[in-house]
Amino acid sequence: MKLNTMAAVMTFITKVEEDSAEFYEKCAERFPELKDELLSWSKENRKFEKNIKRTYYGVITDTIESNFSFEGLDTGDYEFETDIPQEADSSWAKAKAAEIEQKIKEFYLRAAELSEGLLADIPRVLRKIAKKRDQRLN
Repeated sequence: MKLNTMAAVMTFITKVEEDSAEFYEKCAERFPELKDELLSWSKENRKFEKNIKRTYYGVITDTIESNFSFEGLDTGDYEFETDIPQEADSSWAKAKAAEIEQKIKEFYLRAAELSEGLLADIPRVLRKIAKKRDQRLN
């Protein structure tokens, strides 16, 4: 699905943050050796969403919303699967978490790039969260 407005981007942000947080919670339950790290990520993902929403609602106007387009931003490029196969082990969970983090990071960086010309605060917070996601991967 093409994202044409900031409201659509916000809806997708809610989806990826909630889906990834729930995935981390399921993995933490199934793989106790990853529990602390993944529950921490889950909690932080929900904070990321709240932070972005707070920034968005603080700067958005109807003029920006109705005239701003994220040309080339397609959710299909950033979606991820959260089902855990029966045969999955903790190494699979870590690799899958890294894949999810990479996709969300790439989404945030692209959305920041596309919104840069019209907004200042939104791209800044998206880049900050992308950087935190990058740190998770290293």
